[in-house]
Amino acid sequence: MSKKQTTESDQEAFLSRWSRLKAEHAEQASEKELAKTEATGQPDSEDSTESDEETRVLTDEDMPPIESLDANSDYSVFMSKGVSENLRRMALRKLFSQGVFNIRDGLDDYDDDFTTFESLGDLVTSDMKHREEMKEKVKQRELDERKREAAGDDGSASDAAESEVVTDTVDENEPEADTTDDQTDPDNSRDDNPHP
Repeated sequence: MSKKQTTESDQEAFLSRWSRLKAEHAEQASEKELAKTEATGQPDSEDSTESDEETRVLTDEDMPPIESLDANSDYSVFMSKGVSENLRRMALRKLFSQGVFNIRDGLDDYDDDFTTFESLGDLVTSDMKHREEMKEKVKQRELDERKREAAGDDGSASDAAESEVVTDTVDENEPEADTTDDQTDPDNSRDDNPHP
């Protein structure tokens, strides 16, 4: 015999033995129940009280007062079909107000206080420096403009100087525009033969 055949026969033997023992156990239990019923004339008393409790529907009058409930109380009785919805909600509200249910897990996005920020201290970024420089240049232009207005100058001589100041405020990181004739003259196209 091969290994596979022996394991299959062992499994069949196990299953048949298990089935036989289960059937014997069920037969013995039914014989004991029958003997008890014949001796007392009624079924087992424990089973009858359990079935009576199951069939009896609990109502609002059967419930303990809400004020007396605590973390160790049995709230399952409030789930009975006979209990009013209002009383059930009050009991559940009392249950979930217990400290056990009010522990934050820290997984909510807005648990932290985002209204306060850590200061950067003495750290000054290059963007901050650039913004401060731009503010200073704007203030200087406004100051120069006020001085001109106060002096009563018509401003024609200083317009050229102001345009130079404005061109100086252009961001130094931007590349300068190439002002060659090729770009200004649309008729002059690039080709392999240069013009004399």
